[in-house]
Amino acid sequence: MLALPAFFRSFIREWKSGELSLLAFALFFSMACVSALNNLGELINYQLDRQAAQLLGADRQLSSAMVLKKEWFTKASSLGLRQSEAQSFLSMVSHGENLQLAQVKAIQTPYPLNGHLTISKSIDNSQVFTSNSAPSAGHIWMGWRLFSTLAVQIGDTVQIGAAEFVVDGIILEEPGQVGDWFNISPHILMNQSDIDKTTVIQTGSNIRYQWLISGEPILLEQLYEYLRPQLNEQQQWFDSKSGNRAVERNTSRTLAYLNLGTLMSLVLAGVAISMASLRFSQRHQQHVAVLRCFGASQKHILTWYFLSILFLGSLASILGIILGYVLQPLLVSWLRGITPETQAPFSLRPAFLSFATGILILGAFSLTHLLKLKNVSPASIFRRQSTQAQGSMLEGYILAFILSAGLAYLYTRSWSVTLVVVLCCLFFILLVIFSLYVGFGLLASAKQIHLNWRFGFISISRNLGNSALQIIGMGLALTALLSLFLLRTQLLSDWQRQLPADAVNYFLINIEAQQIPPLQQLLKQHAIKSAAIYPMVRGRLIRINEQPVEQVLGDKTQEINALQRELNLSWTEALPDENRLVAGQWNSGISIEEDLANRLGVQIGDQLGFRIADQIISGKISSIRRLNWSSFKPNFFILFKPGVLDSFPKTYITSLYLPPENREFLMSLVKQFPNITVIDIATTLERVRSIFDNVGKAISLISFFGLLTGLIITALAMLSQSGSKKQETWLLKTLGMRRKQLLWIKSSEAFFTGFYAGLLAVCTAIAINFYVANNILGLSFIMPWRYLFGVPFVVAVFTVLLNHAVSYWQYERRTAN
Repeated sequence: MLALPAFFRSFIREWKSGELSLLAFALFFSMACVSALNNLGELINYQLDRQAAQLLGADRQLSSAMVLKKEWFTKASSLGLRQSEAQSFLSMVSHGENLQLAQVKAIQTPYPLNGHLTISKSIDNSQVFTSNSAPSAGHIWMGWRLFSTLAVQIGDTVQIGAAEFVVDGIILEEPGQVGDWFNISPHILMNQSDIDKTTVIQTGSNIRYQWLISGEPILLEQLYEYLRPQLNEQQQWFDSKSGNRAVERNTSRTLAYLNLGTLMSLVLAGVAISMASLRFSQRHQQHVAVLRCFGASQKHILTWYFLSILFLGSLASILGIILGYVLQPLLVSWLRGITPETQAPFSLRPAFLSFATGILILGAFSLTHLLKLKNVSPASIFRRQSTQAQGSMLEGYILAFILSAGLAYLYTRSWSVTLVVVLCCLFFILLVIFSLYVGFGLLASAKQIHLNWRFGFISISRNLGNSALQIIGMGLALTALLSLFLLRTQLLSDWQRQLPADAVNYFLINIEAQQIPPLQQLLKQHAIKSAAIYPMVRGRLIRINEQPVEQVLGDKTQEINALQRELNLSWTEALPDENRLVAGQWNSGISIEEDLANRLGVQIGDQLGFRIADQIISGKISSIRRLNWSSFKPNFFILFKPGVLDSFPKTYITSLYLPPENREFLMSLVKQFPNITVIDIATTLERVRSIFDNVGKAISLISFFGLLTGLIITALAMLSQSGSKKQETWLLKTLGMRRKQLLWIKSSEAFFTGFYAGLLAVCTAIAINFYVANNILGLSFIMPWRYLFGVPFVVAVFTVLLNHAVSYWQYERRTAN
């Protein structure tokens, strides 16, 4: 049995001597990093789910072309879910002699269930308010485009069908606009109680019914399982994953980066603990020899030291986790731009997960070195000797790697990423060992190299074991840091490329062929930047290889949104911007988007059949494209070969960037081309840009924690050889070596060690980033040449400076005193 008072006295003595401080700080910062990452991951998942729900107007939405069954509402009520209904239809709206086709949505209170309507009571937006209620009976709210086309003001009366309504506000923002953006006409919100008096809706009228539902996820899933067998092709179920593709794609990238950050934090934690416990075991060999002389058993000694490290690790982990939670308000404030009105719930799950991770990593990586102490003999008190425990150490390292791989998969949920990172780390270790034994041994014997530099190679080759540990420790830490930093740089630059200051913020649709020349002339006169103009034909995918899609895909048909509606089919001579050919030959048949091809299970040579009006058009897939949905430019799932769809009625689409101060241009455009529909995506664009900016700050915080841990690991690598370096320095001084020459020799060894660790780390990080960027994040990998040549030199200089600082602090300062 251990005497607790003696145990704590020994622990306090070890802490005061500084033996445990670096291990504690390494674990503290590592666990703070892991805890912050866990918290951040949960926050982003929660916040983005809430944001998606606000864009949707509810947690779930069912859109139907037919009246919804009453028993469905009864089922939702029995589950305790909140509900609201809306009905949308097209109707002519008139004011005086002005007419305009508009999309009218009749809503009830509350609407929406998530988020809110933003309404202005004045043309200049000086009186803006938010609402979750329908307009009062007899009043309507209109989109700003109708004010121009109908020439109305706030308070004027317009006619819809047989009823007149007072215009009471301008719709600035409306959640719940899901589905096909390119079918959105100028819209109006009215009270559901006013539908009947318009007499617009008759038997056979084209109406879209929307059912908004919010509640607990498990209850919503129960409702969906109840509804799914009853849904048909005219009904679509939307959830938070059915929102904007740009947000969804970049959210998945961010979460993938956070997962990689967690994985790299585990690497940092493992290396830090391994280096710290190595130094701890080296410094306590004489102490263990004394204890063995007094009759202490191996079991007693190992238990004593392991409990000391376990107690310290638990304390450091708890403090690190607390720091991660202290930082949570800061993370929330950075993510507030995503959903301002939503408060993330407090959760202890990240704390328990981080603590368990910390203890497992601590045990796996410290036990390997602590097992060496059991082989210390009492005779070691009379002579210094290095203890060996090759069998135990090998088993310990294997256990540590298996445990690390398991934890890595737990966090990333990707065996491919885990395998790539683990294999790269193993390759790094083997390369260090092999190159040290071969390369540095040859350099040490090269007479052409100056003696001062050659002495550095000789020192490294003479202490290959310690040098290998030092380079491996520093190199793996640098690999983790560089992997995070390089990916962060690529992510942020990709976001900036996707959303430049002049990113398109308006779509123009329903353009007629004869309007293209005057429209292009108008845009040119006003120096408006626009994308290419593409034709569009509406068609529904109904066959795959001459068989109905329902027969080919079965129940999976209901899960593919592209099969539940008509698609916008187009064609073009050249491959569109933001499209990349990944397979096949361009413009010899049908070109399909990569993700849709994967979901449909089709490939080059398969045949697709589309119903366009009352005809069926078929064609073979000749190419597969990868689209950049984040560009907010016109993108198409399906592109035909030019000429195939020429006989069908078509309209045209383009997109443009319009500065906020040029909004009057839209008024003149709508007056000149009243049939053209202008879709404003500026609000969505700003929200996406806010997400990117705020998550970028959070990613920078992750890098900061990693940097702190990396600095500690580098210091530990230097301290691991401080004892032998102290003896070597005193010996060289005794032999008469001058201080300047001694300084040069120490600097050369540190320089070569740092340069080599930096070079291998950059190469390994580039290999990891190449795989992750291309296969996980969907980014175009750019070779970071400046890092390849610059980082090794920076690391070498930093290693020299840190080596001198450690040397001075460890023994030169004491010698001077």
